[in-house]
Amino acid sequence: MDLTGQRVLVIGSSGAQGSGLVPAVRARGGVPVRVTSSLERAEGLRAAGDETAVVDLADADALVAAVQGVGAAAVAGIMPLGFGNPERGPLAVGSYAAVRGLGVPVAVNIGTPVPPPGTPDVMGGGAVARALADAGAAVVAPTGYLENHVAPWSLATLARGELVYPRPAADVVAWTAAADMGTAAVAALASDASGEVLQLAGPRPLTFPELAAELGAGLDRELTFRSITPAEYGAMLRPFLGDAAAAGVEQAYAAMPPEPSPLMNPAAAAANWQRLGGAPTAAREWAAHVLRPALEAVEAQRPA
Repeated sequence: MDLTGQRVLVIGSSGAQGSGLVPAVRARGGVPVRVTSSLERAEGLRAAGDETAVVDLADADALVAAVQGVGAAAVAGIMPLGFGNPERGPLAVGSYAAVRGLGVPVAVNIGTPVPPPGTPDVMGGGAVARALADAGAAVVAPTGYLENHVAPWSLATLARGELVYPRPAADVVAWTAAADMGTAAVAALASDASGEVLQLAGPRPLTFPELAAELGAGLDRELTFRSITPAEYGAMLRPFLGDAAAAGVEQAYAAMPPEPSPLMNPAAAAANWQRLGGAPTAAREWAAHVLRPALEAVEAQRPA
């Protein structure tokens, strides 16, 4: 599908995980129409020159009306993880399915890995991916997000020279970047990926000490890794996400087995990137271009 000049409804682009969607639509010549459930946020986006539609993703009828109202040729979006509000996930799946039922191409980044059939589905990604693919959407599934390390709770510890995370040091993750996942989702719209689930990952798997070294190289500073418990991580998140969402994240990490998971370095990722015409960003490069300015901004606000 050629997106040149086409209006594309973009869902979830205001958060970290969906931040790559709007640039990816524009890079292919499309016109993004940014969906938000907040009237105030929509006014801010319009003031910045963006087209917007105010829709709650949990309201299928409203999303269908928005697609028809703006004449969108395609929809690219993300899935709400549902931490603290598990009912929203199925409703969002229903909304995407309703739009796909109109014959409109849909691509969704589900924001979590997809386990093989018959294995534990701790984050619920498998069920979501199957439901979306059965509805005819193209689905892209990341591993862990590098953006987890640029969140405000992470920046505070990085400023002290520590990378902290609720996983063992020997755990292995091929980390993905939000910009790359936005590119992948939009590329899946343009390709013939309807009804498929494409697992994606970063360029190489890293233990947590290796990740600390790569991020440190991009920042031109030394970082060390410290493993913390899921409860400690939840406490870090609570001031920013609230009790319910932080508890959901804490429970998800507590349910993970201690050994490395093959989901965090899927074998199919390289072939899927090649099919989509993209290449993942290395952790060191991401740190230099994304993490470094965010960390410097935090440090500039600290008292002298």
